[in-house]
Amino acid sequence: MTKSFERAIKHLPHIASLYGVFLITAVIFVLFSFNKAVQVSALAAAASAYVTWGVVHHLIHDDLTIAVIIEYLAFALLGFVIGVTLLLR
Repeated sequence: MTKSFERAIKHLPHIASLYGVFLITAVIFVLFSFNKAVQVSALAAAASAYVTWGVVHHLIHDDLTIAVIIEYLAFALLGFVIGVTLLLR
């Protein structure tokens, strides 16, 4: 096996859990398509879960830095703002 394949296999449970969070968010969006407040709350929860996931993931792999935390926060905020903007337009 190549190193990149071994690395991908090593991270698979972590990535699957993150995809699970996004899948649950998508299901909530469909089930509550009539309620914008629930959808915005789901976006906020997904953004929070994304940041938490990133911090825990990097803690486990011993490479957590303040730059990594800021990066996860920035992408979560960007995703939340884009999502809310599209949702409430």
